[in-house]
Amino acid sequence: MNIKKMPNGKYRFREKYRDTDGSWHEVSVTMKSKTRESQREALNLIERKIKEKTKKREIKEKKIESITVIEVSNQSSKKRKMELAPSSFYQESCFLNVFLKTFGKKKIRDIKARDIQDYIVLNSKSIKTMHALKRGINSIFKYAHVAEYIESNPIDRLDLPKDTRTKESVTKLKQKFFTLDEFNLLIKQMRFDASNDETHRKIDLIEFLFWTGLRIGEALALNWSDVDLLNGRISITKSWDTKRRRLGNVKTIDSIREIDVNSHCLNIVQNFKKYNSEFIFVTEKKKQINYIGLSQFLKYEGAKTQLFGKNPDYFSLHMLRHSHITYLVNKGVPEKMIMERVGHKDPRMMMGVYTHILPENRVTLRQALDSSTSWGQNFNNQKIPKKSPKIIEYNEI
Repeated sequence: MNIKKMPNGKYRFREKYRDTDGSWHEVSVTMKSKTRESQREALNLIERKIKEKTKKREIKEKKIESITVIEVSNQSSKKRKMELAPSSFYQESCFLNVFLKTFGKKKIRDIKARDIQDYIVLNSKSIKTMHALKRGINSIFKYAHVAEYIESNPIDRLDLPKDTRTKESVTKLKQKFFTLDEFNLLIKQMRFDASNDETHRKIDLIEFLFWTGLRIGEALALNWSDVDLLNGRISITKSWDTKRRRLGNVKTIDSIREIDVNSHCLNIVQNFKKYNSEFIFVTEKKKQINYIGLSQFLKYEGAKTQLFGKNPDYFSLHMLRHSHITYLVNKGVPEKMIMERVGHKDPRMMMGVYTHILPENRVTLRQALDSSTSWGQNFNNQKIPKKSPKIIEYNEI
């Protein structure tokens, strides 16, 4: 036991001890003197402190050893809710609720990587679903690792198949955007079929999504203070939670942005002024246009339009966002400007998922290839002057 006199005249008694995990700790008490009686009292107090700390440690270890997956999930979900947009959190929660039915009551320390690997493979219809499920489950085990409930994260050892492009998946990907000509045909069909003002307002919103690239939740959350009619700009700072029918956060921090819009979009916005509502895209009853109804309307009119090579079963409102990005890319708009406009951070995702070669650009590409071929032929037909033999000097040998 170490004894040290303090500036105030008292004495500090210190003792080190080794914990059950092998780590060293220190406890101390302060006494008025260092007499034998004071030393005995200090020793008793120190031993009592060590016992209390050791007991707390043992209780904590037992609790950690017995903590279940669902208990950790309840803790990690609070953090996850702050990280994700409401719609993303809801979707991930649906995945995890099914996972917790199988693993929820098990001790998290007993879960092995092979258990999770088998579960994900057996319960996923596609590779994309596998990786989405992995992200959700990882949020639980990553939290457990940081909280020292487990020594390592079993998710780090998973070996899931990579997303390989099959003919079917490529065909499906091509279904998920409209060319400008296709979109104009679709709108023409919609306007022809529209029999009332409410239907025309639905079509207005569909056109607005195509020409701005906004997510449907971002559009439904717009109010009049977000629109600068004079300068043709719109501010995106929030999103409408269609499940809970209330405002929520945007998907990511990069989704908070200001964008320029064309005169057609400004005219569309003006069409909704007569409803005298706080929000822009509302019905006559001043309620947000129904997301599901609008999506079904798009599929229905898509089937009637019969766009060549397009399956209306794949049509979705998010497809309009794909179309907007594809249109801008093929118009030669710089990548950074597009990313800022649509609220993306990862250029690999944008270039890998949203970009497609439009038919009109294929013609340009073919012309470029043809011209390069003819240039090569012309070059081959030219007479190449013969070079005079080089005279080698002795100092070059």
